[in-house]
Amino acid sequence: MDKELNMLLENLRNYKDRLSIALKIADISIFEVDLNKQLFTYFDNSESIFDINGCDILTDVNKYSELPWIDYLAAISAYFTHPEDTQFMEDAFRCIMTGRSISFEARLKAGDTAYKWCKVDVAPVMENEKPHKMIGIISDIHHMKKRIDFLENSVYKDNFTGLYSKKRFEELCTSVLASREDSKCVMMIIDLDYFKAVNDNHGHMAGDEVLLSFSQHLSSVVRKKDIVARFGGDEFVLLLLDVTGIDIGKQKADEILRLHDNDYGVTKSIGMSLFPDMGRSYDELFRKADKALYQAKQKRNTYRVFGENE
Repeated sequence: MDKELNMLLENLRNYKDRLSIALKIADISIFEVDLNKQLFTYFDNSESIFDINGCDILTDVNKYSELPWIDYLAAISAYFTHPEDTQFMEDAFRCIMTGRSISFEARLKAGDTAYKWCKVDVAPVMENEKPHKMIGIISDIHHMKKRIDFLENSVYKDNFTGLYSKKRFEELCTSVLASREDSKCVMMIIDLDYFKAVNDNHGHMAGDEVLLSFSQHLSSVVRKKDIVARFGGDEFVLLLLDVTGIDIGKQKADEILRLHDNDYGVTKSIGMSLFPDMGRSYDELFRKADKALYQAKQKRNTYRVFGENE
């Protein structure tokens, strides 16, 4: 009997060793939570992802077990997830409490460790038709996520300025305008005056300096939700979203014209059109803003609105 027991224990140890090796190779960590006690009871191979021992994680998080449920969720989310991703963790717990499995991607850490992009798959363990435990798998997808971001940026971003590319601007504007009916937006095309003279007289490095400086200044004066892109060469485009009217576009144009972003005498000419008053499609808005830009270029260092001052 002792021999059979020893063999069984040896097989279990071998199985655990093989499982541990497999988890390390796959960059996977497994955890278990007792939902009734609000206790993490198991955390294996956390070192491969977070560079911290699972026992240390258990010690850290289980001090929250006496908190009320809402406070417990908030504390666990703050311990593991990026501030912008905490909702994912809280949603996962709530989903499990209804007896459903869930998968999500988020930036995770363990205490004070560095954030990593991870995929989390969790499932409930039911007892008497109620969720009793939660079993979860954390997969390290950080390098894969960074690679995907790099590939997306190479397609959607202008390599030099980091602004959206012409193609991506067209796609985003088409999608955004299609989802708006009564909201007003301003299409703005910006052309750098005398830019060719900078390249001819000071060289292309000076021209690159002008482009990069202006793109950075332009990004600094728009809101996060506005769409800004380098359309090509020395031409930039901007869509101001959800404005009260063309006056907001004029104020923004004045702000852009006042930007001191180079020492080569390069100024800006700006053409604008208003959605939906001057057109409901991207093509129509762009065509009218482009016509207004042509008028502005006759004077330079100014802006024109389609239909005004004609």
